[in-house]
Amino acid sequence: MENTTLSKNSVSFGLALALVCIINAIIVVVKEKSDAVMNGMKKITGHHWTTHTVMVLALFFLFAWGFGRANNGKGTTITGNRLIGTLVSGVVIAGLIIVGFYLLAD
Repeated sequence: MENTTLSKNSVSFGLALALVCIINAIIVVVKEKSDAVMNGMKKITGHHWTTHTVMVLALFFLFAWGFGRANNGKGTTITGNRLIGTLVSGVVIAGLIIVGFYLLAD
């Protein structure tokens, strides 16, 4: 792959995705370990997974907006290879958090 600079939106949404993958995994662990958190999430929308989804989507768009506003509105600038590495790292770390939790702590 050519190592070129990507558009502001591509980078913003890609970085947001990598970050939110990890946050999603942390939310899974926290709500599975805490009955109070699980019950609170159930009360908000009627089901903990619905609340979880709303939280993750809200964070995704919030972070994407924030990354897009960086550098005086020019957005965060990184190369395509760096973005791919960041995305893969975020997904792998999130997967390890969830798998590790269910293998070791559950």
